[in-house]
Amino acid sequence: MEIMLAIVSIVVLAVLLLYVGLRFGFPSIVSFIIIGMVVGPFGLGLITDQTVIDTIGEIGIVLLLFTIGLEFSFQTILRSWRAVLIGGIVQVCTTIVAITGITLAFDMPFNEALIFGFIVSLSSTAIVMKILQEKGEVDTVQGRTLLGILIFQDLAIIPMMLALPLLSGNEGGINLSAVPFQLTKIALIILVIIVLAYWVIPRFLFRVAKERSRELFLFTIAGICILIAWLTSEAGLSFTLGAFIGGLIIGESDYNIDALGHIIPFRDVFAAIFFLSIGMLLNTATVLANWEYVALIIVGIIVVKIITGAFSAAILGMPMRICVFCGLALAQIGEFSFVLAKSGLDAGVIQEAVYQLFLAGAIVTMILTPFAMLASPTVVDLLYRLFPNRIAREKNLSPEEMSPGGAISNHIIIAGYGITGKSVARAATLAGIPYTVIEINPEIIRQERSHYRPNFIFGDAVQEEVLLHAGIMQAKTFVVAVSEEEAIPRIIHTARQLSPDVHILARTRHVRNAQHLLDLGADEVISEEFEAALEIFTRALRRYQIPEDEINRIIQRTKKMGNALFTRCTDPEQHNKLKNFETLFKATHIHTVQVEAGSAADGKTVGELDLKERYGIREFGFRRGTLKFIQPEPEERLQPGDTLVFFVTDEKASTLIPIFSAPGK
Repeated sequence: MEIMLAIVSIVVLAVLLLYVGLRFGFPSIVSFIIIGMVVGPFGLGLITDQTVIDTIGEIGIVLLLFTIGLEFSFQTILRSWRAVLIGGIVQVCTTIVAITGITLAFDMPFNEALIFGFIVSLSSTAIVMKILQEKGEVDTVQGRTLLGILIFQDLAIIPMMLALPLLSGNEGGINLSAVPFQLTKIALIILVIIVLAYWVIPRFLFRVAKERSRELFLFTIAGICILIAWLTSEAGLSFTLGAFIGGLIIGESDYNIDALGHIIPFRDVFAAIFFLSIGMLLNTATVLANWEYVALIIVGIIVVKIITGAFSAAILGMPMRICVFCGLALAQIGEFSFVLAKSGLDAGVIQEAVYQLFLAGAIVTMILTPFAMLASPTVVDLLYRLFPNRIAREKNLSPEEMSPGGAISNHIIIAGYGITGKSVARAATLAGIPYTVIEINPEIIRQERSHYRPNFIFGDAVQEEVLLHAGIMQAKTFVVAVSEEEAIPRIIHTARQLSPDVHILARTRHVRNAQHLLDLGADEVISEEFEAALEIFTRALRRYQIPEDEINRIIQRTKKMGNALFTRCTDPEQHNKLKNFETLFKATHIHTVQVEAGSAADGKTVGELDLKERYGIREFGFRRGTLKFIQPEPEERLQPGDTLVFFVTDEKASTLIPIFSAPGK
């Protein structure tokens, strides 16, 4: 009965806190930790058995780490090797050194200080990537940079977990006598991973997959996870590390997608179980009694990680905006940090009181992460105002290799050299129009710049100095094709202030952003959402076998109406008309109507219906039987079963449908 009460309480609290968390932008991880605090022995006491709590946590973390390992791809690591190796190593190592030094200054034993360096160096992949996915910025420069650093952090858990036995049982230092044994163990584990990943597991999974049994495949995957976790535990290592390695091995096989398909539905449950157990271990009385230390820990973590995160991005050659964003995004404690902290507590290296203070600080840093990432543009703007000459110090190509702003005029400036930027540059080359590219990714600059294409500038188009160097005052057209949505409004605003005459074309994902960009100074906005809708609309009409010329006529009319929404209008009266049209345009849909026997339209000619005068409908599709849709002649007499397709508002359709419906309907 007590178990059922605990389960019901957890479910009810989960629903309530997850809802509140979503409303205020809190990560779900934080909500689960708070639920654990409430139901645990230091809260309402619904679950007080420490063995149960430990078991729940162990099951949760094993399955969570297994799914994280499954999602890893060594191909992804190779594609982003600079961010993974250089950025990741710099961020992790500098954080470890800084935190170890700070904790040693507070008279903490070296082994405990080093473990806290390990713990703080890791950030939350789940929180950061979820926020980037919601903002649509995973495939941006800052998204790829963060992903590379987070990948290295997640891989760094392996040597960190292996180092824990070296730091336990030896107060104030490292157990050097165990180093050769641990190094041998690391080498053997790497060898086992390679053998299993490339020879054993793929062949075994092939035989299992041939049976085409979902149950067999699922239990095989789970069995591999549990077996490897048990083997690593028997070898004296952590079973959680074994689960992560098991995920890595299966993730490199041809069956990783199918395995993910079976496991992913349970991933959030696994994560919830683990973080619930973490919350149950938090003693709120200890935290409240030492609130000043908790505040000091929070400030220390945030300051150190902002500095080391920004520094690691700067080492990669990123400009200030990306560096600040990376620093703010990484300024929290990660999922693996809890694993390390719990292992350190179990090994007796970390004291219980210190562990409680760490848990409280970790929760707060997680809560602050969404707000810190949201505040990044404001922080960058403030820094640009405080340090206006920063551009002179940005890591850049040699000035003589870059196009001076005054060397060309009437040129095109292209901000962002992705697919859109490359297409514009290629068209400008074919047309013989000079152009200058502003790109924030130093790798693209090195790859694309050549003797024949020297006009590439490394920098952030948000900065006035970068735009001036690109010749914004002399340019005829400015194309904003950057992938970071939050940077587009600031680029447009800065460019319009510098050059009132330049024609600004901006790309955005969503229609809802168009008017804001036009108000900031863009002359034209191209919406990916609108263009995709037109293409889908065109293909939908073709499914009705409407003639191509009719489709083109409808599409051109739709484009003409839509383009009015995406072009700057300086006439207030016309602007109000466009607002009214926007409401009308969003309410316009395709409506298919069939002539029913006995209806008002039955037996009448198209001309007698007078659709143009009565309803303002000039064009519509008409089909009889197996014939293709056509534009009927006015003399065409309607028969039961004839089908008509209108592109009108829902309101107008409601007045049209009764004409074609049988009496009484």
